[in-house]
Amino acid sequence: MAVENPSLVFPTSLCCNCGGLNCVAQIQETRVSRFFGVRGAKSLFRLEIPICPLCQRSTRRPPPDFFSGLLVLTLMCAGGWLALLLLGTWVQLPHWLADYRWAYGALLGLLGVWTFYRLRRPRPPQTSYYQPVRIKQASVQFADVMSGAGQVVFLKLAFTNAEYRNVFSSANEDAIRSRRIAVVKA
Repeated sequence: MAVENPSLVFPTSLCCNCGGLNCVAQIQETRVSRFFGVRGAKSLFRLEIPICPLCQRSTRRPPPDFFSGLLVLTLMCAGGWLALLLLGTWVQLPHWLADYRWAYGALLGLLGVWTFYRLRRPRPPQTSYYQPVRIKQASVQFADVMSGAGQVVFLKLAFTNAEYRNVFSSANEDAIRSRRIAVVKA
């Protein structure tokens, strides 16, 4: 469901990721999911944030959550175990490796996860490889449940760039003071 954003002012004086001065306003689509037992509800927010050309790709990468990290770990461990299994069909593995193939496969998987997330680190001066502005909490009020249209009552935004967080906070002082918006460190 699409949600109407509150009137937020995103100052365009600097990039919200790296702090660069050569930036333009671009729409960042941020999804917020809430799970109620088995069924979940998703809300889509479109935030018009200032971003430089070097950081534009980061707006399309949502930060990893617990389940995506667990999926990466599972796939890497399965891949490590499968690699050792296939290697064992081609060459004679030493007994210490053949007997504990599961454990060494899991160790290879952990090494793969470490490498995977190490490659996804921000390159300075970027503050995040993923979306630089994140929604930590959103309270939405629905006027008409059947149409799915909603109004944001409260929004908690997290910023990876401390300098931009301060600029945003000063530009949205009234909304922060009225407790419609909260600003935190990501």
